[in-house]
Amino acid sequence: MSERDQLVASYYTLTGTPVGQPPRFSFEDRVAAAAAAGFTGVGLLSEEYISLQAAGHSDAHLRRVLEDHGVQIAEIEFLYGWAGGDPQAVELEATLHAMTDAFSPHHLTCGDLRLAGQGSSLDVTIERFAGVCDRAAEHGTRVALEFLPWSAIPDLRGAWAIVEGAGRPNGGVLVDAWHYYRGNPDDGLLRSLPPSAVVGVQLDDADEEPEGPAMEDTILRRRLPGAGTFDLVQLVSTLDAIGVDVPVSVEIMSSEEQALPVREAAQRAHDATASVLRRARGR
Repeated sequence: MSERDQLVASYYTLTGTPVGQPPRFSFEDRVAAAAAAGFTGVGLLSEEYISLQAAGHSDAHLRRVLEDHGVQIAEIEFLYGWAGGDPQAVELEATLHAMTDAFSPHHLTCGDLRLAGQGSSLDVTIERFAGVCDRAAEHGTRVALEFLPWSAIPDLRGAWAIVEGAGRPNGGVLVDAWHYYRGNPDDGLLRSLPPSAVVGVQLDDADEEPEGPAMEDTILRRRLPGAGTFDLVQLVSTLDAIGVDVPVSVEIMSSEEQALPVREAAQRAHDATASVLRRARGR
């Protein structure tokens, strides 16, 4: 199976709770729901990994759960603070490396959560991103740099400047449809990228105009792929055309979807995403 045919339920898609709250469903229940829906992978947040460890769930136990259901941890997140030289980022990065050693994910995700205009210089950010990539390479994983419209790395152009400047073979950008279309979509730039530039892809959708602040829109009102106004078929077609071959994640943060039973939420997310991919690929 080509990597692009693998579907991943990103961490927040199946937690059943808003961002910042502990999951409503257990790790085992989420993995089982993902497998039953047809996903080959799930995401895992560092904070939950720490909580699972504290509750006595060893790496070996978590791996058995995954193996029993034929599911892998495909993406781990979220490294922040690195771009500003925050000392606390060192401990966070060490946790993500421990997760990498335990689960061999496709990639770890990082970004800069500082607001636009508050970031470091481009040269400094490039140097620090290169360091993140080099340290991740020691653990055999790739690094996906996620751009956030309100942040110090607001769009694809800014993220690509950092990735290209760092020039690390295991470093690339994460293309999240919400951040891409709600920010500064640049189809021309996207079409010009080498396939290795894209390490991660996350699909989600949204209404034409946000209801309220952008942060509320992204963590409370995302839509299932195909249920909003983003041209996801074009986005997938463009990524395919340039040769991107990475697993496709669905990342839904929605009050409506979070209220559903985990198996129903998983099936809805899988089927909606698979439908978009079929349309984009003429299947």
